[in-house]
Amino acid sequence: MLDAPVDWALVRARYPAAHPVTFLEPDRSSTVGQAERDSAGGPRFVVLAPLEPFADLASVNTVLRIVERLRAPDGCPWDREQTHVSLRPHLLEEAYETLAALDSGDPARLSDELGDLLLQIALHAELAREEGTFDANEVARRLNEKLIRRHPHVFAGTQISSGGELLAQWERIKREEQDGGAHSLLSGVPRELPALFAAERMLERAARVKLEPPRLDLPLDIDDQEFLGELLFDIVAAARHAGFDAETALRDANERFAMHVGRVEARAAADGRALESYAPEEMRRVWEETA
Repeated sequence: MLDAPVDWALVRARYPAAHPVTFLEPDRSSTVGQAERDSAGGPRFVVLAPLEPFADLASVNTVLRIVERLRAPDGCPWDREQTHVSLRPHLLEEAYETLAALDSGDPARLSDELGDLLLQIALHAELAREEGTFDANEVARRLNEKLIRRHPHVFAGTQISSGGELLAQWERIKREEQDGGAHSLLSGVPRELPALFAAERMLERAARVKLEPPRLDLPLDIDDQEFLGELLFDIVAAARHAGFDAETALRDANERFAMHVGRVEARAAADGRALESYAPEEMRRVWEETA
């Protein structure tokens, strides 16, 4: 039951044209179809009958019901034989295809690929439901709790004065979520990421607490993305010519950086301080002293 005013554009997007709508007034009620909806007056209440299973095509819940049906004993043989492990490459492939669609600038393509990615999430949630570990509702609950908890400046009235303060708050809340604060700054960066992507994410997280490792003094002014791409390509070519694997070399550098960050975190813990409490010059000094 919907309390008026009714967003008829939303109703049309969600319900088929022939779906009946009942208007409830204090002294009468009437049922009309699609043609009369837009011209109808302003009733106090509108009742929309439930859609048939699998007919509510604009609902995320229908995705979950379809996946449950596919996994049923008389469902699809391919879907029935899948496991979390067997679906792993499909999840990775769909993620990359979604990124490609995003880069394409084609909204229809992006919508399709996001749907394929949603299917992977629904499949994993259904597998977990069958195993009795969690279900899609639990996934949604944990996500919603996390979003509200990590945005106190939106949901709890906490005042934020700068972007740097916002990022520091984000890291503090994440650490508090993990074992009472025993959360590494870089622990959320998956080791399976490509080395270059991982390096970007690690440096991004370090910058949130003003941890900026010294950079090489390159005799070049990198202010153009195309030039940067060519420079990276030349570095890979030079590594190949010298007999090195650039991906492995950068992955090793990432590991050394992570170990150094761990020493900085240990120093902060010994001092009884949070990483975000260090001023930039203090952080540079701690970085050098823990080298």
